[in-house]
Amino acid sequence: MHHPFRHDLHLFNRLKDVLELPLPEAVDVVVLPNDLTETRPVERRVDGLPRLGSAQGGSLLLAIEAQGKKDE
Repeated sequence: MHHPFRHDLHLFNRLKDVLELPLPEAVDVVVLPNDLTETRPVERRVDGLPRLGSAQGGSLLLAIEAQGKKDE
């Protein structure tokens, strides 16, 4: 479920409108490394980590994590 964000980097703009998320329009996207390991020996990774630049300035990170099974 996270791969479309790698291939269509402006998918977020269309998705936020459909979900009615009050976020600024992204004007550029940079796919960042997905290794979120801390200094402690605990490994943390996400499936995708694009950084979205805003037309109003600033940026946000979109952590994408596909779930393998239903989480009650």
